[in-house]
Amino acid sequence: MNNRFFLFLTILSIGFQGIAQDIVSGYIPLKKNKDAEQKIHLSKVDLNDTDKSYSYTRIASTNISEQGYFSFDQKWFTSKDHLYKIQLEPTEETSTNKQSKKSKLFILSKNDSIHFEKGSSPFETYTTNNKADKEWQQLKKFESKFETLHDDFDTDKYLLRTKGYIKDSLQILLVKLISIKKLDDKKLLDKDIMENTSYYTSLLKELKSSEIDPALFLYLENKLSLIYKEEAEQKYSVSMLLNGIAILIIGSLIFLVLRKRRKAQNAIITSSLSKQENTIKELILSGKTNKEIANELFISVNTVKTHISNIYSKLNITSRKELLVKNK
Repeated sequence: MNNRFFLFLTILSIGFQGIAQDIVSGYIPLKKNKDAEQKIHLSKVDLNDTDKSYSYTRIASTNISEQGYFSFDQKWFTSKDHLYKIQLEPTEETSTNKQSKKSKLFILSKNDSIHFEKGSSPFETYTTNNKADKEWQQLKKFESKFETLHDDFDTDKYLLRTKGYIKDSLQILLVKLISIKKLDDKKLLDKDIMENTSYYTSLLKELKSSEIDPALFLYLENKLSLIYKEEAEQKYSVSMLLNGIAILIIGSLIFLVLRKRRKAQNAIITSSLSKQENTIKELILSGKTNKEIANELFISVNTVKTHISNIYSKLNITSRKELLVKNK
């Protein structure tokens, strides 16, 4: 009797374990067509920095029962929250909805479960106990307030409100990451990073120290690295410009100091010349010849030559050319 009871408990336990392993389940409204293939595909989703918001890697497929029931085992999921996509194979047995390809994004870990309920279209409604997914649904409701805006769409207002919601209301890093990717899709992330670099730097450090798959925030890391590089190049250009201006100013100051010093030296030297020598020097600078100078001062040419020799000696020069250069 005890052995039978123990065997019954073992079988019951195995049965419960088998049920517990199906963490994704639900129903699809299908037309009855036994000849058509009926499959549900499960894909792992990654955020990326390409033109598309997400990239997909199919990890499993399952058949749909005749009653429209499907499920996925927990072996396809990890213990960490991740973003997944469930998709109905586009076949003829979908409901009357003209769009034959139906899919849904959701967040799940192997420790949680999600159930897609019966509805007029595939994956229309579902229940889940995953906290991250629930927070994501709240984010979607918030974002839906702006979806109807078109010509009067105020990007600054949207960015301000969304950024405030992300910082103040979102608690789960993965959901923050998804919301930031939405900003990137709307071409608003670069602007916000430039204005709030410290926030995103801190967020990236938090992401790196968390258990989130690095592939999910690689796009943010790459974007920050690119912005840091652009800022460094801009700072380098500004630094080089300022250095150039500083060198120009210093060079100008040195030139002015030397010029002033030279003038002072010339003034000292000029003051050592006699009145007659200064007169002859000025006449030389005006282009007069020795004979013209002699006639103007009523002295002999030899006297002029003697004064010129004394001028050259005092000014430490050897020719009229040097005198002209020195007095430019």
